[in-house]
Amino acid sequence: MRRGARLLLQSVFLLFTYSLTWIGLWIIGFYLSQNSVLSAFFLPEGLRLALMILLWRRFWPTLLLAELLLNIWLAQEQLLSQPVILLSPLLSLITAFIIQTTWWRYTLYWQRLLLLIAGVGINSLLHTLVFSLLTPLSVTQIFLTTLTGGILLTPFVYLIYEYLHEQHFRLILDYGTPDPQLRTSLLMWCFLFCLAGLSAQLFFTPEIERLLVLLVFIPNVFMAYRYGWQGGVLSALLGSLIITFARQFNGAFADLQELQMFMSTQALIGIGLGIAISRQQQLSRNLQRYRERLEQELQARRDLMQQLVHTEEDVKKAIARELHDEIGQNITAIQIQSMLVRKTAPDPQSSRAAAQINELAQKIHQSTRQLLRELRPPVLSEMSLENALRHLITEFAFGENGIQCEFHYELKQPPENETVLFTLYRLVQELLNNISKHAGATHILIILRQQRDTIQLHVSDNGIGIPESKRRGGFGLRGIEERVRALGGDWTLTTTGGTRIIVNLPTFSDENHEN
Repeated sequence: MRRGARLLLQSVFLLFTYSLTWIGLWIIGFYLSQNSVLSAFFLPEGLRLALMILLWRRFWPTLLLAELLLNIWLAQEQLLSQPVILLSPLLSLITAFIIQTTWWRYTLYWQRLLLLIAGVGINSLLHTLVFSLLTPLSVTQIFLTTLTGGILLTPFVYLIYEYLHEQHFRLILDYGTPDPQLRTSLLMWCFLFCLAGLSAQLFFTPEIERLLVLLVFIPNVFMAYRYGWQGGVLSALLGSLIITFARQFNGAFADLQELQMFMSTQALIGIGLGIAISRQQQLSRNLQRYRERLEQELQARRDLMQQLVHTEEDVKKAIARELHDEIGQNITAIQIQSMLVRKTAPDPQSSRAAAQINELAQKIHQSTRQLLRELRPPVLSEMSLENALRHLITEFAFGENGIQCEFHYELKQPPENETVLFTLYRLVQELLNNISKHAGATHILIILRQQRDTIQLHVSDNGIGIPESKRRGGFGLRGIEERVRALGGDWTLTTTGGTRIIVNLPTFSDENHEN
């Protein structure tokens, strides 16, 4: 379909629909106020302003034409005899132009709702300034009428517009917002509250009309809390309906201005409360989303660090195997050959050279064994973790140096994760090495225990402590921290009255972690 034909069809549909809705709202307003001018300023004013703001400017002539035809028809029926009322659409046009200049800069619902309410205020002020001079109506009557109608219908029209807009994109793009409009439960609660409010009208008398506050504000609070701004908008319209029926059934709110003031007040409270709650819910969702994203990034980093630790252990295994199989055998061969040369040397100089070669080979052999021990402690392959740690403590010979070392092994079973196993051994090795070299301690306490899904390593001494300058990166602490963090653990360091380090490592295996 050509663009011009499509625009014509849309304009005809808008003209017909807007005219029927406008005249229906005018009849409701006339039934309440018994004034044809105030009826035009009441509910139709809110409908017109909302459509002028929400629709494209190419549809403005259609709205103006509909208003002109309706006013001519009402004048012919002798229901609306003041031609000055034709200025009202032009004033709304000015307001819509002002709001539309900033409308598309703001995309959030609460921002646009505030713009709509601001537009209602501007429109009410313009109508009050103009028609208070051109009509016998008072300033209060004009302002309250236009403000009440705008507050009631403009947000409601915006809600319907957002719902239709959402359904349009859902059909075209299969896309939906996380906060859908006009949910079934929302409509059901509106129906129940409306039914309860209308049923209660049978028991109300004008003398107890103030009890209507309960029937109005309770739905406002409940709907706004449960459904945010959508609930606030619908509850505002619902409260107005209940108040209107109370006026017609038992004569409550006989004064029109009192009725309008109460209707606008409860509508503003409901909408404002709905905006605040929806804003809070949106912030909570954003915070939850950012939290989940951060947790995913932290988990990815942790997985990467664990993979690096595994890779490090694999490299150390490969290096240790190469040192043991290749270099170790070559060193042994050098030692044997040097011994043979020494025995068969023709002169003393050759014998001394062979002895020096043998001595160097022995030093290289000792250094290689020490390097092998650091790369992959052989005791872990030959004995349990408890016995390996006791053997490690024995190697430091603390008792010979006047140092008392207590070791308490309280694990029911060793960790299944080989990386955690080697990490515990290396942590104890590194910490004991630091204590023996730098602490000057006379007492060492080592505790290895299970706490739920965590293995806790406690190492403390009564030495001089660690200087502040050495806490960040000194004495091998940075390496300890990096390895512990990589495995998803944590550690604490205190230096009061010596040094105390507490390390917590998870006990789960890689397979369990993945599952």
